[in-house]
Amino acid sequence: MQVLMRSGLQKIENAHDIAIKTALPLSVIVVAKNEAFNLKKNLPSLLACNYPNFEVVLVDDYSEDTTFSVMMDFAAADPRVKVIKNKHQKSGKKNALKTAIGVASNEYLVFTDADCTVGPDWLTSFSKAFNAQANFVIGHGAYERGETWFSEFYAFEAHKSAMLYFAAASHSFPYMCVGRSMAYTKALFHSTSGFDRHAHIQSGSDDLFLQSVKSKAQFSLHPEAVSFSISPSSIKRWMVQRKRHLSAGTHYPISALVLIFCYEVSNLLTPLVYLFLLFSKHPQLPLITLLLIARILLFRSNAQKFSGLVKSTDDVSQLWWTEYPMSWLNALISMNIGWMKKEAWTTRR
Repeated sequence: MQVLMRSGLQKIENAHDIAIKTALPLSVIVVAKNEAFNLKKNLPSLLACNYPNFEVVLVDDYSEDTTFSVMMDFAAADPRVKVIKNKHQKSGKKNALKTAIGVASNEYLVFTDADCTVGPDWLTSFSKAFNAQANFVIGHGAYERGETWFSEFYAFEAHKSAMLYFAAASHSFPYMCVGRSMAYTKALFHSTSGFDRHAHIQSGSDDLFLQSVKSKAQFSLHPEAVSFSISPSSIKRWMVQRKRHLSAGTHYPISALVLIFCYEVSNLLTPLVYLFLLFSKHPQLPLITLLLIARILLFRSNAQKFSGLVKSTDDVSQLWWTEYPMSWLNALISMNIGWMKKEAWTTRR
């Protein structure tokens, strides 16, 4: 698995020598529900992008705080900002996104969330992909390491997950992306009936949509198109995030579920099997130890490779040693979230 991951990451690195021919007009869509604080904090980083041709469509999804007034303040200060409300009868990110896509001025759509910050070249990465005739661009939604071991572990879990789905996509097996940093064309959205295939599922406006369009999409992978969010700082917030991810993950195609299952189960069993062989004094233990060390070192190298592709200054790959503990922690969390109340698509940390 690690060898395939390395070859996939190498493919991504070799494919990124692309120059922008035209500064294509981009519409950046941000849906927000009770996000007044995050909009004030994070939207300036988006507006500071050095890309010359973009608008920002802000969508208020039935907020109960001052989100809409904060949006209007940004619109009054910057003509690139357009503010609308979710026009559908029910709240929900998918309905809000459909409203935004309908009013976006441009063909090329870029997506992020209110709790994300982006760098000055973020939009340039998407423009490169669209210039190369892509109609679906997978970016990277990273988490900052934070100040608690919960947040650090979560940040690396997102890093590891992205390594896997980026590598899989480079081998022509796209199964996941994140709404914090992605893009596609309006034509692709309408040609595949948008979110209709999974409208009954609250989450999945990113990964389930990707799976519904992959037969028609021309994918481009750009991990350097990275947004940054704050990691959950407690086990409770971690469980909330995990539940949201699982709610969409259960609807993945069997092939994707098998890939993820095999990867995670191997991580769960490897320490146990090795301890069993160690205490049973297996005659091949020296060889098995060398193979395990080689596998760990290759994983560490892959984590560092992906950090290089992301061009991250907050090098989360230093937490490579958490791979096996994280698999166990995620398994325990997944087995204990059934009692949790239903969460909205946006949650507070």
